[in-house]
Amino acid sequence: MGVLSSAFRIFLQILTALILVRILMSWFRPRYRTSGNSWFYRLEEIVYRATEPMLAPIRNILPGGGMGMDFSPMILLLILQLVGSWIVQALVQAGL
Repeated sequence: MGVLSSAFRIFLQILTALILVRILMSWFRPRYRTSGNSWFYRLEEIVYRATEPMLAPIRNILPGGGMGMDFSPMILLLILQLVGSWIVQALVQAGL
């Protein structure tokens, strides 16, 4: 396995972890911002900035069903798994 394929695989793992953290943070968000939980909101902002550019286009394509659930993170995880595995496989076959 080449350096480029290993680096891309690590990138995909980090991106997957950020999306999962974003999902979990949305479930456990504190109701009020206080000095004791300000770290949560700072971390949430970092995760939001890293993932929103990929989630927004998916959210724009999805129909607004009004169910209150955002399925874009799950769809992005599926896309990352499919496309990512194809790219890693191509890089490994190319010896990169």
